[in-house]
Amino acid sequence: MTPGDEPACDLAVVGGGLAGLVAAWRERQRDPGARVVLLEAGARPGGVVATERIDGFLVERAAASIRRGADAIHALIEELGLCEELVAADPAAAARRFVLHRGRLCAAPAGVRSLLSTPLLSAGAKLRLLAEPFVPARPQADETVAQFVARRCGAGLVAPLLDAVVTGIFAGDVERLEAASAFPRMTALERRHGSLLRGALAAQLGAAGRAARAARTGRPALTALRGGMQQLVDRLCERLADAAVAIRCGARVVRLAREADAWRIALAGGESLRARRVHLAAPAWAAAELLRPVDAALAAECAAIEAAPLAVVAIGVARSQVSGDVDALGFLVPRAERRALLGVLCESSLFPGRAPAGHVLLRAMVGGGRVALPESAAAIARLAFEEAAEALRIAGAPRLLAAFPHRPGIPQYRPGHAARVARVTARVTAQPGLSLGGWSWSGIALDDRAREPAPPAVTPRA
Repeated sequence: MTPGDEPACDLAVVGGGLAGLVAAWRERQRDPGARVVLLEAGARPGGVVATERIDGFLVERAAASIRRGADAIHALIEELGLCEELVAADPAAAARRFVLHRGRLCAAPAGVRSLLSTPLLSAGAKLRLLAEPFVPARPQADETVAQFVARRCGAGLVAPLLDAVVTGIFAGDVERLEAASAFPRMTALERRHGSLLRGALAAQLGAAGRAARAARTGRPALTALRGGMQQLVDRLCERLADAAVAIRCGARVVRLAREADAWRIALAGGESLRARRVHLAAPAWAAAELLRPVDAALAAECAAIEAAPLAVVAIGVARSQVSGDVDALGFLVPRAERRALLGVLCESSLFPGRAPAGHVLLRAMVGGGRVALPESAAAIARLAFEEAAEALRIAGAPRLLAAFPHRPGIPQYRPGHAARVARVTARVTAQPGLSLGGWSWSGIALDDRAREPAPPAVTPRA
């Protein structure tokens, strides 16, 4: 087939992770007649979201559970007819959370009242926290998470408590993440209520109402899909196939070019296709390579977004090997502990069927910029097991030990991220038929990806 003869499509989605799958799904809902092609460089769709069965253990490579307030992902699950596949976390285990502090597991505070009794905070830090409602609300541009919390609550709240929370979400540095971009709900409390504590109390009252409504609807505080998050990916692929969306794996895009009223998309191997619109659902660092010939300034903005490499490590042991507390959600590790380990989730204590009888499944996270991850997955797995075994007092060798490195890793919203997103949005808008999506821009959670809108339509030129 000669160039220019390829059949055109209305939309080409580049990137078959959850962001790309949802964007394609929304496009088909908006325009059932649209011709959509999804191009994924890897061997399977889903991106980092994947589930494996290994020696009787149900292992998640990335995201594993869904909180009650994640309304967008719950709505998507309902749309896809997967509600019956949701299983609730054990409430007793989910309520017990720990922070590794000075080498020992310490109960994490679960609300405003417990903040005043936790040994994780000094007496001075608790007194300063009580003064937070009287601190004037003075939002500042480009403020880091650490600066924001220190301004409102005092520096004593930053380490180890805030640091542990940020580690568990972003695998990042509390001193180098932009507050408004990484934690927009937190900064919104100051804007709306003038105080984090007043906002938190209002949220708790609202949460009580939501909990009552959830109790009536039967939605638990924490859920997972019975067969793992792979079920979500598989169902999206099934629905897209039913809607005649072409999902092409092993289709690596190497070049984009604007061509009259369409986009020319070149694939590795020499093939190319034309599309009226292109939606880049790839991470910013991958999008940068494709955008460089189109708009060098736009590509530079994308390339400037950093990432924190990390690995998820599945650890399966006999319960008799564990002396520590694994009847819990798990624990987080602040940077002050000087470990590669970021945290551990007790998967089999939360959800049934995740481990063989008499065994425990743990999910450890390591890396996040704290240490350079070893090159080999086996070395990463050994590192994670050694540190998790020390914290949980695990004796002997594991039955299961498997590492899943994610490189470049989780996007890091550095100070200036919101301004960068605004500049990127302006430059993308100047390119007819081009749009961006994915976790590089506005949120890294599953719920953020479930909010992916349909790529914007364009008006054909006269």
